[in-house]
Amino acid sequence: MIYFTIQWQTDRSAVGKGGSIIRILRTWLPVLLALSLLIPPCLASAFGTEAVSVGIYQNKPLIFRDSDGVVKGIYADFLNAVAKENDWNLKWVDGAFAEGLEKLERGEIDLMTAIAWTEKRATSYDFTLRTVISNWGVFYVPRGIAPESILDLDGRTIAVANGDVYAAGFRELAEKFGIACIFVEVSDYPDVFEAIQKGEVQAGLVSRLYGLANEKEYLVERTALIITPTEIRFAAPKGRSMTLLQILDFSLVKMRSEPDSVLNRSIQNWLSIDPTQKGTPRWYLWVAGLGLGAIAFVSLLSLLLKRQIVGKTRELLYSRGELAREKILFERLFEESPDALVIENSLGNRILRTNKGFTKLFGYSKEEAKGRTLNELVVPPEYLEEGKNLDDEAGRGGQVNIETIRRRKDGSFVDVSLISVPVPTEEGFLTSYTIYRDISSAKHAQRVLVESRESIENSLQSMRRTWEQTIGVLASASETRDPYTAGHQRRVSILAEAIALEMGMEEDMAHSIRMAGLVHDIGKINVPAEILSKPGTLGDVEFALIRTHSEIGYEIMKGIELPWKVADMIRQHHERMDGSGYPAGLKGEGIMLEARIIAVADVVEAMSSHRPYRPSRGLDAALEEIENKKGSLFAPDVVDACLRLFREKNFTFPDAFWKI
Repeated sequence: MIYFTIQWQTDRSAVGKGGSIIRILRTWLPVLLALSLLIPPCLASAFGTEAVSVGIYQNKPLIFRDSDGVVKGIYADFLNAVAKENDWNLKWVDGAFAEGLEKLERGEIDLMTAIAWTEKRATSYDFTLRTVISNWGVFYVPRGIAPESILDLDGRTIAVANGDVYAAGFRELAEKFGIACIFVEVSDYPDVFEAIQKGEVQAGLVSRLYGLANEKEYLVERTALIITPTEIRFAAPKGRSMTLLQILDFSLVKMRSEPDSVLNRSIQNWLSIDPTQKGTPRWYLWVAGLGLGAIAFVSLLSLLLKRQIVGKTRELLYSRGELAREKILFERLFEESPDALVIENSLGNRILRTNKGFTKLFGYSKEEAKGRTLNELVVPPEYLEEGKNLDDEAGRGGQVNIETIRRRKDGSFVDVSLISVPVPTEEGFLTSYTIYRDISSAKHAQRVLVESRESIENSLQSMRRTWEQTIGVLASASETRDPYTAGHQRRVSILAEAIALEMGMEEDMAHSIRMAGLVHDIGKINVPAEILSKPGTLGDVEFALIRTHSEIGYEIMKGIELPWKVADMIRQHHERMDGSGYPAGLKGEGIMLEARIIAVADVVEAMSSHRPYRPSRGLDAALEEIENKKGSLFAPDVVDACLRLFREKNFTFPDAFWKI
């Protein structure tokens, strides 16, 4: 450990003979330099700047580099706010989406923005546990040729972005339903819109948010066809950036809970209507009027042709071909669903049908499951009572929606969400349609999130203790120079905190006042010890030097990054309500409330304690002083709270020094 020895030398002749301020500063400048060494090196390194490289691609409004060269979007706003709070130096790395994924997998970048979470991707990258925003894929086509269903895409040429999760989801769906499409891979979403506009493809697939933000810039038309709802998160190289992801998760939780946070304001800004549009154009009113007239005409015409239309519609809906097509579609949806689906009869709750998802989740083939009950197959013995109650509820026609645990064929357990709904048949009987979904990953993520939150909370508590210990060390360092006022700062901090609580302040603010009280006179470290302990009246120059302690204290503390406004409280604790205080001559509400509280506590403690130049004046005299000067020098509400503490609640200063 390195010890620093500070030798104080006082140029009495310079002060006594009215020497220049330059000679005084020349004398005490080494003191200030030595004091800076009191700050532990660990604190200095803790606040160092950390470089974080972030992969971006053109996906407005989530993330994009604008024409002015600035990276913008929801993710950019959020990351800039987190970087500022954690002292990160962000380095934006441009490229196509697929290039960003490759750099992420090779560990060439620390983070990748706006990535849809999938189980497959989770094996290659680490993701944040919290979702920034939800999204899904939307099909766009040239104007005027919108398809009515996914099946209408059969045989069409479709542009998709390389590596896009929605493209992968549609390829899977097309393969399962026998939809033959010609896929044209391009680099990013802007290239998809370009291909549609140029007529190179008959349709294109982009994310919902990108489409909404950019569709007006191209000759494209949004369809009602959507696919693959996803959660958009941050991703990092596997096993390399968990700290970054934990900080992002913590910031997401915090900002989501604050309506006016940077994240919530950014989402509202980027997903709202263009604020530069003012008023309604005159031509729009004419077009709207013509449109309303056309609608009225069409409505009148529709009334006249209603019977014919209804008849034709019924013929189309119930035609044999349409019914056969719908039956095939629903059969495929049931069989190919990733969830475990079960149909039971109402007589003994016997299983009629299961799908591939049931076999995959629980291990039982269709033949093994048919004719048996769910209680026999998948309900653990300890959950059998629950299973019987669910059967009774389903038998009464009730709907069931719970999260529980079920057992696989191999004896292992799995967390599932269970939804069961009654379905009436043409014969008047009820069957149950039950859906099981594997939520093991979600449950695990919840547990990890709880553990991460606890770890972050422990880190914050440790930092708080470090801050408090730092202030305690500084307080002790300043008091060692003035044995006559040793303990003054600690007693002031106790009284100031008690006054704040008496005034109904929150504990956190009262705590900040206590911390400031501990070091409110730290600036006196710049005042010669013989002046501080001088018996008798101080001269003008000596008193002027003492008055500098609030400014010196501010300069010392402002360089230490703390969660409280300690430096400002120190600077203002000698200001007075009528403007007669120092150093700035602030008045009334211009003085922060915390400083007004410390001012009253400082006067009461000083007057009631012994000083080398005068004996103690006593507590009664001190209370009478603040009561007489209430409103002129001291804040009335602070004085009233202080008087209540001593006169009604018997407040006393502790005999021993108070410890943090």
